[in-house]
Amino acid sequence: MVMRISSIQSFNNGVSGIQRNYANVSQTQEQISSGKRILTPADDPVASVRLLQLDQQQAVLGQYKANLTAATNSLTEEETTLTSTVNVLQRIRELAVQAGGGALSAQDRKAIASELGERENELLSLMNSRNARGEYLFSGFLGKTEPFIRNPDNSYSYRGDEGQRSLQVASSTTVAINDNGRRLFEDVTNANRVTNDAGVNNPALPTPPLPATTIAPVAAANQRVFVSPGLVEDSQQFNSSFRNNEPYSLVFVSGNQFRIYDAAGADVSSEIPGGGQIDPLASSGNVINFRGMRFQLDVVLKAGDNSQDLDNLLANTATPGLPGLGTYSFTLQAAPTDFALTRASTNSSAALLSGGTISNQATFDAQFPTSGVLLRFTSPTNYDIYAQPVGPSSTPIAAGTAPGPYPAVVSLFGADFSISGVAAAGDEFDVQPQFQEQRSILNTIARLRQALESTPSTQVGNFVVRDEVNIALKNLDNGIGQALEVQTEIGARMNLIDSTETDNEDVSLVNKAVQAELRDLDYAEALSRLSFQTIVLEAAQQSYVKIAGINLFELLR
Repeated sequence: MVMRISSIQSFNNGVSGIQRNYANVSQTQEQISSGKRILTPADDPVASVRLLQLDQQQAVLGQYKANLTAATNSLTEEETTLTSTVNVLQRIRELAVQAGGGALSAQDRKAIASELGERENELLSLMNSRNARGEYLFSGFLGKTEPFIRNPDNSYSYRGDEGQRSLQVASSTTVAINDNGRRLFEDVTNANRVTNDAGVNNPALPTPPLPATTIAPVAAANQRVFVSPGLVEDSQQFNSSFRNNEPYSLVFVSGNQFRIYDAAGADVSSEIPGGGQIDPLASSGNVINFRGMRFQLDVVLKAGDNSQDLDNLLANTATPGLPGLGTYSFTLQAAPTDFALTRASTNSSAALLSGGTISNQATFDAQFPTSGVLLRFTSPTNYDIYAQPVGPSSTPIAAGTAPGPYPAVVSLFGADFSISGVAAAGDEFDVQPQFQEQRSILNTIARLRQALESTPSTQVGNFVVRDEVNIALKNLDNGIGQALEVQTEIGARMNLIDSTETDNEDVSLVNKAVQAELRDLDYAEALSRLSFQTIVLEAAQQSYVKIAGINLFELLR
């Protein structure tokens, strides 16, 4: 078989070979100059796809690193603020202990109250701290809303929400970067949840020996027996035992013994250590522990009282027809829910919202938002109700009317309030329920300060201050414990950030190593390949010159 090769075909093949070899040399030279093995996806399609995936993973790791830095900064700011807060609370606790001294004069108490007021303002400022981005630390999701405000009645309200912001710091790991003020400073367990009204009206009291009757309260000027507000010592026992059988009647049946009857009239005095037996003249008073509660009972005789006739003084045993029915009696029951009412400063009318009583407990428990509500009047008699916190996109959850005559009743989910007059369209009123199970740490401090400022330096005044100090100390301990618990959680989150940062750095190093293996050039191999390709190119060029010089005419000549 004879193959015929034309001159043009020979020339083309030679040029193509030279070009191909030159392209190889050029590519190798470019790889050496750039240090990269893959210059285009065509060089290694599989490795190119893998490199793209690794680049994307590296970008995500870079975002995680930025998130870790942001989380660290935010938690560090919060931890620093909480440390300062705990220090202030510790100082306030020292002032409370100092204020409990029975030998202090009214002027001494006012001096303590003065520093207490400064510490109260300092604490409010700390609770309204901002981070480096200008957002409030303790507002939950509402970073631009000031969380704590002082109401006109010197109580405090929380304006944030219960949200907790978080950042993703790894593929399956998120970390919380803040804590809301409600959990930290509002929902502090309150030890003062029971009222002790003097006088009893309990038809269920047993007969005999006690007839169904009403004992009128003793006039303040003649008061000889004082029972402190109850302190919750055991919340579980209080909720399971005390709350189920209230109200209770504490009745003196002799000069050194009282009895406690539950709502059904059953004598439950046997549950009290000592069975209700007391030493009425004890200088330090008598402690009553009952169903998770602790009361302080004090007897103070007046000038001219016969200490040998305590039965008649305290239990009225000499009164015909009421044998053993005490002159002194107290009704013990859980304190009702209070309400903090705030009138917007932009209201154009003079109408005021006041009062606040629960008319339907079941409806209130089931429907009233625990964060409070906002009334916004749409006309002089019609209003919309919004659940707090209220934002630009909030929608009403109910509506109502207050047509008069005034003062008129405003009913909100089982709670009744009074509005003094006609409102104007656009007027707003904020209603915050103050549940007795919790008390804001700021409200605890404000109550103690007000007691120190206004209580006279008398024996009765000393009892009032002592009781407020005991309540404040218990609540301050609960508040400090809550802040320390959150600080512990912050420490755990910081540890998580540290370990996650280390893990991410390890992944990033592996990622970069794999990228280097796929993308970077092996210079020794490339230089050897370049030398070989150069030799091949030179050989192709020389052979082309020789072949190009051969033609048929030269052979026939």
